[in-house]
Amino acid sequence: MAKVQPKHWAWDEYLAWESQQPARYELVDGDVYAMGGGSVAHDLIANRLRAELAQRLRDGPCRPHGPDVKVATATGNARYPDALIDCGHLVPDALCAQHPVAVFEVLSKSTAWVDQSLKLRDYDATTTIQYYVLIAQDEPRVVVYARSDDGRIDLRGAALLTHIERSIDLPALNLSIPLATLYDGLGFVTEP
Repeated sequence: MAKVQPKHWAWDEYLAWESQQPARYELVDGDVYAMGGGSVAHDLIANRLRAELAQRLRDGPCRPHGPDVKVATATGNARYPDALIDCGHLVPDALCAQHPVAVFEVLSKSTAWVDQSLKLRDYDATTTIQYYVLIAQDEPRVVVYARSDDGRIDLRGAALLTHIERSIDLPALNLSIPLATLYDGLGFVTEP
C-alpha cells in the first residue's frame, strides 16, 4: 500500500474523494493508501473463499462480499478485506458493509504485518465483527480469531490451523470451510 498524500483526511472527505477514483483506497488513521494487487495464489485463495461463502450462505440472512466492499471500523478507518460476511440489511448502493460479522484476509509478504497488527486493532474495536481470519498463501496456515467472552478479538481467542485436512470453523455462523478447498491446486498435498 502506498500513501497518497501527506494530509489528514476526514471520513466524509475521504468518501467523497474515493468515490471519484478508479481504484480502491483505504483510510488508515487519517492517511489514505492505494490498494495494491496480489499474486495469483492470493487471488485464487480469495476467489475460492468467496465462492465457498456464497454457496454456504445462500438463502440465509447474511451475504459474502469482497474485495470491493469496505468495512468502516470503530477506529474511524476504512478497510477493504479480501472477503467479509455482512449480516446487515441489504442496501444495494451502500459503500460499506452494514453489519460485518466476519472478515478474511489472505496474507501477503508486503501486508502481513498490517493484517496481523493494525487491522487486528481495527477489527477488535468493531464489535459487530465476531471473527477475523488470516489465511497464508505460501503454506496451509490459517489463524482464526474469535471474539471472546470479554468482548475482545485477540490471541486468547485464536486458533491456528496448519494441516490441510482442517477446516475454518465459525460456529456462531454455522460455517465450516475446508482448507483443502481453499488451497486446491497450490501444491499442498495431504500427508498419508
